[in-house]
Amino acid sequence: MDLEQLRYFVRVAEQGSFSKAAVLLDIAQPTLSRSVRALEVELKASLFHRNGRGVLLTDDGRVFLNHARGVLRGADAALKAVGRGEPSYAGRVAAGLPPSLSKLIILPLVNTFLERFPRASLGVVDGLSSALYDQLLSGRLDFAILHNPAASPQLAIEPIVTEPLVLIGNRQVGRRAGSVGLADLEGLPLIMASAPHALRPLIEAAMARAGLPMRVAIEVDSIAAIIDLAAAGTAFSIVSESTIAVVPASLGLHRQRIDAPGLETTLCLAAPARQPRTPLPVEVAQLCVELLRKALGLRRRPARIKV
Repeated sequence: MDLEQLRYFVRVAEQGSFSKAAVLLDIAQPTLSRSVRALEVELKASLFHRNGRGVLLTDDGRVFLNHARGVLRGADAALKAVGRGEPSYAGRVAAGLPPSLSKLIILPLVNTFLERFPRASLGVVDGLSSALYDQLLSGRLDFAILHNPAASPQLAIEPIVTEPLVLIGNRQVGRRAGSVGLADLEGLPLIMASAPHALRPLIEAAMARAGLPMRVAIEVDSIAAIIDLAAAGTAFSIVSESTIAVVPASLGLHRQRIDAPGLETTLCLAAPARQPRTPLPVEVAQLCVELLRKALGLRRRPARIKV
């Protein structure tokens, strides 16, 4: 087994096709197939289910993929550490951002990245915190900014800021214009992302403690769709303040803070804990944190949670 075999295997797994992977690797497909087959023989396990449309990872293949990515990252880090005494900002960094934060900081992030790291490339994955969390664990991301990530020995988690949750819709709820209580949410038709969305357990637990029923009328795993539906008056939703920071006033979205203890979300920086941290992802992660804090404003206090 060598690093080249591992790189070949990872690329086939990512593309789901030997032919596509061969094009990207600039090698002949039979050569690629022989290399992966030799790896399977050495491991005494089948890594792919092969069919006419491409390949799918077996259970053994999914387990081995995580280890292969870790080995390759470690090898890349070792090569970069030996070459020069100064930090190396070449290579590729993969970052994960929730959709609301992506809209908030993507433009300054990309512009600053291109200016600071001209020899590097950036990949940004836009997704719900639960999906980004899984991609961190599988080694697909160098870091991600998440809402309320669960503690894990596989992740290093650093709190950034806390922010309140907000009820959004096309009209005011209750008697107070700027805020609502939990009692005002009773029976209110809500649009929520399906479990395990990061905010949903907080809201469900708060309503349960207050002895109030929670009515989830619609489940939609798209923040943009949730905002559009809420603005259209289809139902209401509960989101973080940063989620609506970039929503134009012309949409007519009404927003009210929820006055309830503990109904806040903590934004955290998370990165794999057991792989070497090279200078590039560390610097880019810090850049994201700086841009996020600037975009959200200094009025929000730093979070204090145990990780």
